[in-house]
Amino acid sequence: MFKKNKVILMIVAMLLIALVAGCSTPAQEVQTEPVEKIEKSEAVEVSVSDDMGIMEVAVEKYFADKPSHNYKIAQDAFVEKVKNEEDMFVLDIRQADVYAEGHIDGAVNAPWGAAISDNLDKLPMDKPVYVYCYTGQTAGQTVALLNFAGFEAYSVNLGWNLGISKVAGVEDVTVTEASDFDADVNTEIDKDMMAAIVSYFEGLADVSDTIYKNYKISEDNLKQLIEDKDDSIYILSVRGAEDFEKGHIARAFNIPWAAGMQESFNTIPKDKTIVVYCYTGQTAGQTTAALRMLGYDAVSLNGGMGMEANAPSGWANKGFEVFEGTGLEGIVNSYFADKPDNNYKIGQDAFIELVNSEEDMFVLDIRQADVYAEGHIKGAVNAPWGTAISDNLDMIPSDKPVYVYCYTGQTAGQTVALLNFAGIDAKSVNLGWNLGISKVEGYEAAVTTEAMEFGPAKAADYGYEIESAIEMYYSGLEKVSDSIYKNYKISEDNLKAILDEKPDSIYLLSVRGAKDFAEGHIPTAFNIPWAAGMQEAFPTLNNDKTTVVYCYTGQTAGQTTAGLRILGYDAVSLNGGMGMEANAPSGWANKGYEIVQ
Repeated sequence: MFKKNKVILMIVAMLLIALVAGCSTPAQEVQTEPVEKIEKSEAVEVSVSDDMGIMEVAVEKYFADKPSHNYKIAQDAFVEKVKNEEDMFVLDIRQADVYAEGHIDGAVNAPWGAAISDNLDKLPMDKPVYVYCYTGQTAGQTVALLNFAGFEAYSVNLGWNLGISKVAGVEDVTVTEASDFDADVNTEIDKDMMAAIVSYFEGLADVSDTIYKNYKISEDNLKQLIEDKDDSIYILSVRGAEDFEKGHIARAFNIPWAAGMQESFNTIPKDKTIVVYCYTGQTAGQTTAALRMLGYDAVSLNGGMGMEANAPSGWANKGFEVFEGTGLEGIVNSYFADKPDNNYKIGQDAFIELVNSEEDMFVLDIRQADVYAEGHIKGAVNAPWGTAISDNLDMIPSDKPVYVYCYTGQTAGQTVALLNFAGIDAKSVNLGWNLGISKVEGYEAAVTTEAMEFGPAKAADYGYEIESAIEMYYSGLEKVSDSIYKNYKISEDNLKAILDEKPDSIYLLSVRGAKDFAEGHIPTAFNIPWAAGMQEAFPTLNNDKTTVVYCYTGQTAGQTTAGLRILGYDAVSLNGGMGMEANAPSGWANKGYEIVQ
């Protein structure tokens, strides 16, 4: 969505370096000095196209032109403005009873919810609007929505409870007398934007009795979802990359809060609940509002990762487990960045030679048990494709090479990628049993019917994050078992039917070489050639569609599919790939289907 409508940066390097701080480090979370006026940056021009809707345009501008203050003001600077009686509008979105107990002098109350959208036309466009709630998160959502509608709005850091009420001398500007909206104000707001904001607040009723009340989730509930290996959520950190690597929540992905971050939103899946977190929750609240307005089911994590200022709220403040490293995204990216010349594969002839030489290695046969019983490679252990692999992950050695074979190579390709993600030196046998191993002259001498068992479990060193992701990967096969995407694959016939009937419903990705792609490819396909560094192009993929990946025969597409699925993409591989003589009659071309140049 946003990749095709890129921001035109007028001062690229200098501005991004200046703005990337945003939510990147706790020390730069807020301003520390009072200011006369918060200015938005004028250095960035935003380019939008005719096919972008009003919401896409608003979000694009909001993040592309993200100012260094992050649409926030420090609590002490805010109180100073109030004392100076600056010309501004203050919106208190706490509940009415709390407002009545004490609020900022001049602040008007519109409790979080429909009261905000009901009074939107009573807010001024000709002066800044400052919003505060209890701790900052719902104010963050509100501020984003107000800016989308054209207001100049900012949230007060840490809200009333943790911010404003801690400022020395705040009692001098705290009153119990209510202030009302100005009846003479009648601000015009785009009708489509207004409808979207009304819908946003009306939607709060739908989640009021769920763990996602107020479009938020508690630390305890998120912890439980992670422990349950619930695959209905996608955890998104908007903290800085350096802080993310120092410590993050399990299974989280990182899009650092910075100007231009919206260009990565298309990597986020639309079929999951997106749990967004930052440091204390305010920039996550803004991000949540933006994502929800774009059609994502997004919520923010209460208290964010947690800082001293908002303790005991926040993930780390509660003592919940924090993981170091680059996370799943870093693991997958390293797999492709460090891709060896052998493509994580071994030729069937070379494999049989290793077997006959009794090399010290581990062989995994992932075909079904009955087929394994009819004949398999000597020493091969059977773990049929599915949860049998993840259930036995700790019994697969990491101190010797592991060779995996299936029927034709595709599910072995997926498995090999997952094993390498877990730190296991795994390769797939080219073309599997049916098209590869069984075609090798004299292979019968390396075949037996005697079953082999797994050895003792090893001390797992791959970590909870990847172990959990692999378990969810294989358990997820059940969800597609009765669909056209069984085994995270699609047949040539089913793909043809989709291209004939509704080609826009999928994203077709070729990972064949650029030259081969140019000479002939499946209609509508895009090309990311299989090569070291190919992961750098993954953000160009649009995650609101099923991505169908194909290569030559299916094996490197299988690896790519595994990587993309771990990253949150709904990816599947094409059975037989484009097709070659070795795997006929499987494959698109082998079936005689249309090829274009």
